[in-house]
Amino acid sequence: MKLFKTIISSLKHTKLFILLFFVLSIALNYLVTYIPVVIQYFIDVLLNQKVNNNTIEYFISLFNDKISFIPMMCILLFVIEGIIVLATYIRNITKNKIIQEFQFELKLKLFNHIQNLTYQDFYKNSLADLVQNSTDDVNNIVNCIEKQFTYILDLVLIIIFAIGQLTNLDLILSLVMIVAISIVVFLSVWYYKKSKPIIDNRIKTQKELYTKLNDNYSNIKFMKVNNLQEKEIEKLKQVNYNNFEANKKKIVLDSFYKTATSNIVKTQTPVIFIISSILYANDIITIGSIYVTINYANKITRSFTDLAEILEFFNLCIASYKRLNDLLNLTLEDNKPNKNIKIEHPTITFKNASIKVNGITLLNNLSFEIKPNEKVMIVGSTGSGKSILLKTLIGFYDYEGSIKIGDYEIRDLNKKAVREYICLLLQDSYLFSRTIAENIKILLPSMSLPEIVELSSFFSFHKDVQKFKEGYDSEIGKNGITLSKGQKQRLVLIRAYTKPKPIMIFDDSFSAIDRINKKNILDNLLTLEDNSIKIFITHDIELAPKFDKIIYLNQGQALSGKHEELLNNENYREIYELNLDKIGEEYV
Repeated sequence: MKLFKTIISSLKHTKLFILLFFVLSIALNYLVTYIPVVIQYFIDVLLNQKVNNNTIEYFISLFNDKISFIPMMCILLFVIEGIIVLATYIRNITKNKIIQEFQFELKLKLFNHIQNLTYQDFYKNSLADLVQNSTDDVNNIVNCIEKQFTYILDLVLIIIFAIGQLTNLDLILSLVMIVAISIVVFLSVWYYKKSKPIIDNRIKTQKELYTKLNDNYSNIKFMKVNNLQEKEIEKLKQVNYNNFEANKKKIVLDSFYKTATSNIVKTQTPVIFIISSILYANDIITIGSIYVTINYANKITRSFTDLAEILEFFNLCIASYKRLNDLLNLTLEDNKPNKNIKIEHPTITFKNASIKVNGITLLNNLSFEIKPNEKVMIVGSTGSGKSILLKTLIGFYDYEGSIKIGDYEIRDLNKKAVREYICLLLQDSYLFSRTIAENIKILLPSMSLPEIVELSSFFSFHKDVQKFKEGYDSEIGKNGITLSKGQKQRLVLIRAYTKPKPIMIFDDSFSAIDRINKKNILDNLLTLEDNSIKIFITHDIELAPKFDKIIYLNQGQALSGKHEELLNNENYREIYELNLDKIGEEYV
C-alpha cells in the first residue's frame, strides 16, 4: 500500500500529461479501427452494394462533386493517417515526459527513504538488496507502466472500438469475435495464474545460483587452499539443476499457451470467412463488411500473440512491487522537528540507562558522566558492547533510562540535531572514488591546500601523500583501493578534523595504523586542548594511564573512574597486566 501511494505521489506532477496521454490513446485507437470502415465503404460503393455511413457521406458532401469519389476517399485516408502519425508522435513525447518525471521522483523518494532508515533496519538488509530495490525493481515498475500498461490499454481500446464497429455491421460476426477473444482472455488469465509460482521459483533459483557463483569466485583462494573445489562443484550442480528444472517448467507452459493462442488465431479467420460467405449469399452483409471483420480479427488476435511476454514481465513487476513495498515498510528514524538547539557545555550523562538490541539487553543500568575536554578510553572484551554504547549516543539504538547531552535527552531530539554535536569514526574507512584532496574536503569544500597539508601533517599522512605522483590530486580508486588500511584510517581522521565537533568518538579508528604513526597521532590528539570530549575505543589498554577516565564494560555493566582507581577491580587489573608485555608497552 505504501508503494502504491508513493507511485501516485510520484505521478502527481504529470497529471495533465497523463490526461493528455489517455485522450490521445482513445483518439488513436478509434482512428486505427476506423480506417477499415473507410475501406469498407470504398469497396461497397465501387461494387454498388448497400452502404450507409453518415460520417463519411458528410465528408464527401463537403467537396460538392468537385472531386471524383476515388480521390476523395484517398484524401480521407491520408487525413486519418496523418492525424494518426501526428497523434502518435505527440503521445510518445507525452509518455516520455511522464516516464522521466515518474522515474526521477520514484528513485529520489526511495533513495531518501533508504538514507533515513534506522541503523538496525539498514543492516538487516544486504546492501545488494537495497541497491537492487532502488534500481532494478524501479526499472521494472517503470517499464511496466511505459510498455506493458500502454500495450494493454491499446489492446483493450482496440477491442472495444472493433466490437462496437462490428456490432453495427452484423451481430453474428461480432459474436464470433467476442467468443474468440473470450477464449484467448481465459487462456491468458489461466497462464498468468499458472506462471506466477513458476516465475517466482525461477527467480529464487536464479538468485541461489548467482549467490553460489559469487561466493565461490569471491573465495577462490580459500577454496584452492582447502581443496574444496570438488565439493563445491557438486553443490553447484544441484543448484544449477534446480534452476534448469525451473526454466524447463516455464518453457513447457509457454509452449502450451503460445500453441493454443496461435491455433485460435489461425482458426478464427476460416470460421469468420465461412460465416461471412453464408451471410453474404443471403444478402445480409456486404463484401466490405467481410473485409472489416477479417481485418479486425487479425488485428486483435495478432496482438494476443505477444501477451505471454507481457504477462511474464507483469509477474516480474509484481515481484518488484512486493520487494519495494517491503523496503518502504522498513522503519525510518524519528521525524521529530529539527530544533535549532545550542549546547554550550556538551557533558554526556548516563543515568540508569539500559540498551537493548533485537529485544536483548546488552548493557544494563549504566551510570557515568563525561565532561568537556575529557579524554576517555572505553575498554572491554570483544562483544562487551563498546561500539553499541557509542552508537546509541548518535541514535542508532534505542534505550531506556536517561542519556543526555548537556540538558537534552537524546531520545527527545531529532537525530540530525544530535549528530551536529557528535563525530563518530568507525574502524571501517568509508571513502569515495575521488582524489585524496576531494576525500579530505567533503565536509569543508572551501578548505585550502595549505590547510590540508597542515592537518595531514598532524595525522602523520603528509609524507605518504608526497610519495604519490599526483600528490593530493591522486585518485584513490573504489573505496580507496590504492591506499593501505592504515593510510585509509589516517585519511578518515583528517577528514573528521576538517570540521571537528564537540564530541569526537574514535571506535577502534587506529587498528590498522602502524605503531609509530599511531603513537604520534595519539600523542597529538591527547595533548590537543580544543575543549572537546574525546572518546576512544581501543584494544591498547596499556595506554590507559594517559586518559582522564576509563569506562570498563564487563558482563553488561559499566565501571567508570581513573585508571588507578579501576586497578582495584580484579577483572580490569588482570586485563591491564596481561597487555603490559605487548609491543605497544613503549607507548605508556
